[in-house]
Amino acid sequence: MKYLVRTLLASAMLGIAAPVMALTASQTVQREVRTQMPDGTEQVTLADADKVIPGERIIYTLNYANDKSEPASNLVLTMPVPEVVDYVEGSASGMGTTVVYSADGGKNFTARENLRVADVDGTMRSARAEEVTHIRWTIAGPVNPGETGALAFKGRLK
Repeated sequence: MKYLVRTLLASAMLGIAAPVMALTASQTVQREVRTQMPDGTEQVTLADADKVIPGERIIYTLNYANDKSEPASNLVLTMPVPEVVDYVEGSASGMGTTVVYSADGGKNFTARENLRVADVDGTMRSARAEEVTHIRWTIAGPVNPGETGALAFKGRLK
């Protein structure tokens, strides 16, 4: 069964903390295409994610730019992991950022190694990658006028 990724894109809304007016952001969703080469190696390319098959990897990228005349500071960007996607461990990236994670719908954030959830019996345990619900990036230092950047994470369609 194939899923339209437009739904995923709509469900992966972006949260931006102050100052919002100093930043323009756009999100792209692509899928990994893996091709077995004649020499036995595997080549990975990216393609539009118009349709994605369960098990395929999806790359969510948030491109941002400061299109104002003043530097933008204290920027915090949050992307939810869509419910039909499992986060791929270790895939969150963003140059010059600090990344934290949530497993409770975006209420609380912490470093990945500290992310914990209640197990069935009520005891706390480390959260599995598929339990990550949100990823938050804090951009270190100001983003100068005209400066751009990108934040990304990978997921796997359930």
